[in-house]
Amino acid sequence: MLTNKHIEKSTMDTLFYDGHCPICSAEIHRLQKKLDTNLNCVDIHQAEVSLIEKERLFSQLHLRRADGTWLVGLEANVAAWQHTRWRSFANILLWPGVRWVAELSYQL
Repeated sequence: MLTNKHIEKSTMDTLFYDGHCPICSAEIHRLQKKLDTNLNCVDIHQAEVSLIEKERLFSQLHLRRADGTWLVGLEANVAAWQHTRWRSFANILLWPGVRWVAELSYQL
């Protein structure tokens, strides 16, 4: 997994997204309109990380919590939306049964 040594430590959660992907950019644009102040959204193309780390970040959505732990894929997406007033609805995606469908949809 990615290390913190190449990514500036923060007191905020950090969501890494592909700013060149139209779908990703549209989702981040919607998310940023609703965010509280505890989530930093970083375009991977602008992140100061190694090429190997960038490749990992491009593979799926990644969120680094302020405590340094990493969430990937659907869990990263849900964690990002927990920084909005829609946090309760986002958590539904992690319910058993619903999660299976959400994971499948996320992968597509």
